[in-house]
Amino acid sequence: MALISDYQQRQMRDTELRRFDRWFVDTAMGPAYRGRDGRARGVKPDEVARWRGEVEAHVDAMIAAIPAQAAWAIGALLAIVFGGGWLLDVLAIAQRFHAPAIGLGVFIVEVGMIGIEIWDYVAGWRARRDGIEAAVAARAPLPIDPARLGSGHNWFQTGVLALVVPIILLAYASHLDEELIDRIDWRWVFAAIPLAWGLHFAAKCYDRRIRSLRR
Repeated sequence: MALISDYQQRQMRDTELRRFDRWFVDTAMGPAYRGRDGRARGVKPDEVARWRGEVEAHVDAMIAAIPAQAAWAIGALLAIVFGGGWLLDVLAIAQRFHAPAIGLGVFIVEVGMIGIEIWDYVAGWRARRDGIEAAVAARAPLPIDPARLGSGHNWFQTGVLALVVPIILLAYASHLDEELIDRIDWRWVFAAIPLAWGLHFAAKCYDRRIRSLRR
């Protein structure tokens, strides 16, 4: 059984490829790459197509790895819950320490798994951006005012992360303190859900608007 639906996979793929599209702009002199320094350098359409193909393969590999990573995480969590409980009994550890010890193990596994995934994600994108930067480094910047190129960052997308990440971390931290959930005012959490969806669709609209302005 698939862990994520086809719709979710398409949404993830679309979101990541929009990140790549923001690296490039259409100019009267053809496509241009927007460097980290904000200046544009001319590139060939076949170069953009090749780089996009590499990014698509990278994104597809990330999505395909989700079920395998989840399987490893589930296996590790089961080992901690059942194997850890058995080991604590064998070692005659006081019962009051069982829940905190198992909770700590679960916390380490969950945070560790997501940490590895984030590192692979950041490193993968950085490596591809570095490769493009190196390929165009010797080319002269185009005579275009950087201010006219607009922003290469989608702040709506950043807003989604700012809302979702604290909720995920809260769920992980609840393994260490079972009373943490009881102290949370869940009205704020439920209010954040529609706001996050609103920012998600605003991010997509922003990218479409930027692409229409460049043409």
